[in-house]
Amino acid sequence: MSAEKMAVKDAMTRRIATISESASVQSAAELMKKWRVGSLIVIRGKNPAGIVTESDIIKKVVSSDLSAANIEVREIMTAPLKFLSPDENLNDAARKMIASKIRRMPVISKGEVVGILTHTDIVRVSPAMIDILSERAKMRESEPQLEIGSSVGLCESCGNYSEILTSTDDEWLCVDCKQEKSAEE
Repeated sequence: MSAEKMAVKDAMTRRIATISESASVQSAAELMKKWRVGSLIVIRGKNPAGIVTESDIIKKVVSSDLSAANIEVREIMTAPLKFLSPDENLNDAARKMIASKIRRMPVISKGEVVGILTHTDIVRVSPAMIDILSERAKMRESEPQLEIGSSVGLCESCGNYSEILTSTDDEWLCVDCKQEKSAEE
């Protein structure tokens, strides 16, 4: 089945990690580590209320040198929750994620979280993206011979496709990730 005809439910990850909005950010980080996931769906009562990601923890807690044990997930979660429908076309979902600059989006049916769709899930089922990954692997095997020092493909930091990749410290980065890395140094 081609990606054009696939639905979100055909590519999504069905294992969902959740956390209460009143839990500490430290607990959220521990759960992410335990379940080896990059995000948790935040639950208020029985309903999904938001999402907390590794990036939220880094940008809103770690970078401000705050104590993760003393901050509740509700304080840093992203809300309101943007989500997909399981029957939504996969290509449309990918476009929505790119337009929203979101790498992980919950899949909700009848008010209940039934999965999560990530960029990795999309790449796993999309043959066109496999070609791009193959080119990326070739780029890693040998030092690129480029006159201007840039390329096209997937950023090795965020995984997004970019028309402008620059080799920085043996890593191909998009403009945004290169700027973030420069700011960190």
